Amino acid sequence: MPVPLRKFSQNWLASDELALALVRSMDVQPGHVFLEIGPGEGRMTRSLLQHGAAVTAVELDERCCAALAELADESLGRLTVIPENILDFDPARVPAPELRFVGNLPYAIASPILRWTAKHHQRVVDAHYMVPAEVAERMLAPAGNSARGLLSVLVQWFFDGSIVRKLGPGAFRPQPKIDSAFVRLQPHDPPPCAARGPHRRAVVQGAFAHKRKTLTNSLRQTGWPREAIDAALASAGIDAKARAEAVEIDQFARLAEALPELVE
Repeated sequence: MPVPLRKFSQNWLASDELALALVRSMDVQPGHVFLEIGPGEGRMTRSLLQHGAAVTAVELDERCCAALAELADESLGRLTVIPENILDFDPARVPAPELRFVGNLPYAIASPILRWTAKHHQRVVDAHYMVPAEVAERMLAPAGNSARGLLSVLVQWFFDGSIVRKLGPGAFRPQPKIDSAFVRLQPHDPPPCAARGPHRRAVVQGAFAHKRKTLTNSLRQTGWPREAIDAALASAGIDAKARAEAVEIDQFARLAEALPELVE
């Protein structure tokens, strides 16, 4: 079997018992279809298959793909292994009307994978991810919390999130120097917003670009004129002296509608 490599940011589950406990927490039923991100040596993959699920596993490490080939041969067609970077993968390639996402995410790219998940939110029935505890805190931070940032808004725009369980370094090999959290994301209807997706993201990014500054100053330094900012904030019901971390998701939607698109 392959060993975890730092260059792939791999910290694998230390036991089959832990993988089984995590899968049981997901209420897996026969016939469920999963997109697994970074299966590594396949502990969670095997547990999913034992519960009757079908799995499409996307894995960048060719060593792991080779090691999973035997498991795929034994799966009676329920395991497909795709050697690819998940950030380049389109979930629409999985031929299933309902797709559940799961993964012990490579910690170095946990935030990009969460943003990728938000991008493909329409394909997500639910998602269960192992992430650094600090990432989980930022991702789930409510309005008014100092940990709230760009990732919080991008994820919460489409998902409700919760922590299923927290794990210490001993749950992995090699042991990371940080704690981890297994999180659940469940989709909800996003707030109504007439703004185009790229403009909406630009507004949120601009709001958090200078996090220590007020929302007004951060947006102004991003490129919007003061008059347009003042009018948009008033329209969205946002205090002109507020910082981005204090703004609710529906307020960001109204702010994006009220601000003009920047011309590059």
